[in-house]
Amino acid sequence: MKGLKQIALALAAVLIPAAGLIAQSENSVNLTNHIEPYGFFRTSAIFDSRDSKAGSEDLFYYLPMDKEINLNGEDIHYNPSFKMSAITTRLGLKVSGFRYGNFSVSGKLEADFYLMVGSTASLRLREAFVNLGWDNVGYNANEFSLKVGQAWHPFSADLPYCINVETGSPFNPFNWSPQILAGAKFGNWTLSAGVIYPMQFLPTGPFGPSENYVKYGLIPELYAGVSFEGGGFLARVGADFLSLRPRWRTASILASLFDVGTKTTDRISMISPMAYLQFSSGTFKVNAKSVLAQGGDHLRLMGGYVLTDTTNPLSYGYEPLMSSSSFVSFSYGSRFQLMCMAGYMKALGTNHMIDLGEATNLSPDDVYYFSDGFKNINQMFRATPTIAYNLGKLTFGVEYDWTCVEYGSMESLNNHALAVKDRHMIMNHRVMGVLKYNL
Repeated sequence: MKGLKQIALALAAVLIPAAGLIAQSENSVNLTNHIEPYGFFRTSAIFDSRDSKAGSEDLFYYLPMDKEINLNGEDIHYNPSFKMSAITTRLGLKVSGFRYGNFSVSGKLEADFYLMVGSTASLRLREAFVNLGWDNVGYNANEFSLKVGQAWHPFSADLPYCINVETGSPFNPFNWSPQILAGAKFGNWTLSAGVIYPMQFLPTGPFGPSENYVKYGLIPELYAGVSFEGGGFLARVGADFLSLRPRWRTASILASLFDVGTKTTDRISMISPMAYLQFSSGTFKVNAKSVLAQGGDHLRLMGGYVLTDTTNPLSYGYEPLMSSSSFVSFSYGSRFQLMCMAGYMKALGTNHMIDLGEATNLSPDDVYYFSDGFKNINQMFRATPTIAYNLGKLTFGVEYDWTCVEYGSMESLNNHALAVKDRHMIMNHRVMGVLKYNL
């Protein structure tokens, strides 16, 4: 015991002065923690006119399901429904205060209760990142930044004006992921580039949605973009690069020549450009975005890719599915607020014709598609007029969502992986009421 007491006294003699030196060092670099809590309580009530693809508690809405007629001639998906939920209640912390000369550090932590474990709502991480910043760099007061952690994907950062949980998806990309994103601001212009890794929003493939297609592909998702801001305008263009290994080893014996677990060299790479424009003046705001996606399923867009060539059992060939997804939206007013978003998506299929051999149609099993979409979609429309009343931190909102999808026959996919036969329209009418109180 005497020996332990002596050791404790010795450690105290060292650590107490060291703590004083650390405190002095922190003061010299202006370390003052500023923690700003934010968030909201939110409850939603929703009516749908038919069964639809939607996320937890039917809150994250995608599209109405295609008709399915039973022997009685009834569409089994014509099921009007009503539900209520408060799981989108959100909590967050913004942290700032560390500065050393022109170098600063800030951060953000955000979570909500959207993760459902059975019938229980649990906390889910949304954002958690540190932002390193350098201002007044060079002669023109340029600014540089480095964001490290989980944050909104650059394609998803600019949202349409609406009150729904999906914020315009699947017409607007929706994704947050671990990333390292660098930015350089020169006057009104900002250049951005970074690497991104999938976590909650995953690319699809022969084994379903998985991060392994990137993990074993050894190439992270890449982004580059440029934006201009001034005179009430914000304009942004960017490109997303995704390279996947649909198979990294064989999952079964191939042609009696290759055993299970034989290494493969499969690879598909896809590039998706994006353009965004926003204008604001007083309480009037309008914005628009368009993405010409190759794949795009990791961004919650209706797309994926197709298996096209199996002649080499160790190196299959693939072709990305192209699609065009766009929205335009506006917001006007402060206490009484009017909003509306209009979205359009068009499936473009593969760039090159697929060799079907002796088959008449492409097998749907060869199409790897967004897990919350359908392979026989030709085009989609959506309009969401919204009215909201804002009383300080309290908001009451009502939104009407009209979504129309043109489906084709799943059994008649052509050599561009498009369902062009037996096309028909399916509509859903959704009415959502929201009560939201901001912290």
